[in-house]
Amino acid sequence: MVLSGLILALTFSCDTGDRYIGMYQSTEHPESYIELKENGVGIWRVIDDEASFRWDVRDSELRLHTRAGGVVIGKIQKETIQLALPAQSVKYFKKAR
Repeated sequence: MVLSGLILALTFSCDTGDRYIGMYQSTEHPESYIELKENGVGIWRVIDDEASFRWDVRDSELRLHTRAGGVVIGKIQKETIQLALPAQSVKYFKKAR
């Protein structure tokens, strides 16, 4: 019984991030969007340029892991992602689908 309780607690405490999968469009620049795909893969597109990244969610924080080794941390609030980019202002992305 104790083992069952422990397994249930671990299952519900781990966030797989599946509920965050989708397309998020910039609230400032409609040509810019982030796509969070299954298995922690993502793409950030701006007009004709794109960058791929890996992503995960920890304690309501979205972590974008860049190919260069950097990590961009964002906050998830309902259907909106708030990203604080290095040397820039905060960017907001709203779930489009």
